[in-house]
Amino acid sequence: MVFLLALLAANALPSQAQLEAALGEAVAASCPRSRVVPDADLTRACQSYVAAAAQGSVPVSGSAVSYFASLESYEPAPIAGVATVSPPSNVDRAIAQLLPQVCRYNRTGIAASIDAAGQAVACVLVADHATELEKIPGRVRAGDRVTVSGTLGPGMSKPRIFVTRPNGEVEEIALESERLLAVIPLREKGEHSIEVLADTPAGPQVAALRRVFAGVAPPAQPPKLAQAGTGLPRVEALINQLRAGRGLPQLQRDAELDEVAAGHSKEMARTRTFAHVLASDGSLGDRLKAKGWAYRSAGENIGLSEDAVSAHEAIVSSPAHLSNLLDPRHRRLGLGAVKGPTADGGEGLYLTEVLASPIVGAKDPVAAVAKEVQRQRQHAGLEPLIRDPMLDYVAGHEVRASAMADDPHPRPGATSRALAEQKTLESAVVELYVASSPDEITSSKNLAEPQWTRLGVGAIYASSKQFGPGRLWVVLIYGR
Repeated sequence: MVFLLALLAANALPSQAQLEAALGEAVAASCPRSRVVPDADLTRACQSYVAAAAQGSVPVSGSAVSYFASLESYEPAPIAGVATVSPPSNVDRAIAQLLPQVCRYNRTGIAASIDAAGQAVACVLVADHATELEKIPGRVRAGDRVTVSGTLGPGMSKPRIFVTRPNGEVEEIALESERLLAVIPLREKGEHSIEVLADTPAGPQVAALRRVFAGVAPPAQPPKLAQAGTGLPRVEALINQLRAGRGLPQLQRDAELDEVAAGHSKEMARTRTFAHVLASDGSLGDRLKAKGWAYRSAGENIGLSEDAVSAHEAIVSSPAHLSNLLDPRHRRLGLGAVKGPTADGGEGLYLTEVLASPIVGAKDPVAAVAKEVQRQRQHAGLEPLIRDPMLDYVAGHEVRASAMADDPHPRPGATSRALAEQKTLESAVVELYVASSPDEITSSKNLAEPQWTRLGVGAIYASSKQFGPGRLWVVLIYGR
């Protein structure tokens, strides 16, 4: 504090180093019981931002800061704060407005600069850092390979890596072992988005997200989107602006998801209960099943405030909810808002945001699954499997029977029936999966086993009381 008083007494514009030292002390003091350490990537992002803001080339906004964070860091959902302060010597006082109210972060990046008007532009980025990755370069040459290697955070398991290519196609990258390790070729020129997904007790979670530009330079400025109106149209515009700043595709409004979101907001208001799961309408999965909306991915955010925009701003300040908004898998958006009484006797607006990606069924699911199996075998350096018509026949019979019974386990005696139909086989094994798309059969235990030489595939789309509408049921029979 002596240092800050000295700034006030000097009656002169403090230097950038002095401003950043003041910010650093204020950040440390804001979470005295937590170990918050500087992060080089987040710091570099803030430095780039304040330099651009001081020149007037970017707006003073958290979404603009998030854009710079997306170029420098693999943190999936850092929280950004920015403010202009006059006089600059009061920069430490902006911390209360820039940081989340709850100390759920352990990494920070800060920077400050003086703009043309003599004001301080202060930037703070914080993140709840968990997953440790070796450095992934943000700019490479087209045709280069990048390595993703590291350790998942506590409570995370079963890593999966996805890459969104410049043409918009999403590809899952096979791991070289059960560890978080993969080498990714970036053949196409343009921007590639690398996502690390992991299982947690609360469901799948984005553990890391990295933008890599192959053979092209990153955009010089954050994308500019028109701010549409107020209320839910404004919330939609803010969500898509946030995603565009991270290099993610915009979400398309979906009328049925709007109904799901509005229904949950109505139930929260009716029951005066602010929660994702209610006794009256269940979980998000329950509500989507009731609507008959077949989904590959789904997430939900809820907010409670005096209006839709401020409720959304509260959502963005939560790392878990922000991670939902920035999940690369989502393609559709549903919004619903209802005013009503709150548990404390007041009145507020209950906002529900539903983010999801629909199941798009393959025209020939059997061919699509077989193609994916062979692609994964080739990726593993193994010989392709020979399609066996008799095994296809048995697999087709088995998958229809299992789907009709809504039983996600191979039927008793399935292996014996396969060996009886194809008597030239020495041995066989049967696997059954309930998935949302053919690329999910990469979890097949026998796919990378070199001992198998024959393959039978059965695949149909069928609704399930357990798993929801439009699921892909798959039976694989490996033989030799």
